[in-house]
Amino acid sequence: SDSATRKKFFGKSNGVGVIEIKGAILDSKRAVEQIEGFNDNAMIKAVIVRINSPGGAVAPSQEIYSAVRKLAAKKPVFASMGSVAASGGYYVACGAKKIYASPGTITASIGVIMQFADMSKLFQWAKMNPYNIKTGKFKDIGSPNREMSEEEKALLQTMANNVLSQFRSAVAESRGLSMDKVIEVSDGRIMSGEQAKSVKRVDEQ
Repeated sequence: SDSATRKKFFGKSNGVGVIEIKGAILDSKRAVEQIEGFNDNAMIKAVIVRINSPGGAVAPSQEIYSAVRKLAAKKPVFASMGSVAASGGYYVACGAKKIYASPGTITASIGVIMQFADMSKLFQWAKMNPYNIKTGKFKDIGSPNREMSEEEKALLQTMANNVLSQFRSAVAESRGLSMDKVIEVSDGRIMSGEQAKSVKRVDEQ
């Protein structure tokens, strides 16, 4: 029922709303709806975003981050990291006014990854000859049927670099850091909560 859903996802105590971001971030719809609900609810005076996520897809992470940031402009919003809040999970946390982590929390991992597999030799071994029909030279980019060309690799690297730049800008703006400081540790490395606090990626433990 709607009331059961609101109880589960809009839990509140003494005017404090709690939103949970758990598991891989593959969709933003439910989280954004929860955040917008808290934004519109005058009874909710502050919000805790509880994050236990290794990250996920770029667009949903960005959408949740933007919704959290918009809410934080109106009400106090605090991110509370669980055992892991990395990559897209950390992206979401950056929307909050303050980020809390345990010393052993696994966090940061500011970076972008795309994964592909070249299975052409496997197809040859299996005496298979798959092929693609396409409308442009890049339309089957990442196809497992063949080896990726250097031009295709360069195109994908440029896109990954652009998305990383967006991630870095969000961290710099939300954390009040210079881009140089962000770049120093945004090479995909993970950090403990204690390490993250030492470089101002989180606020408190």
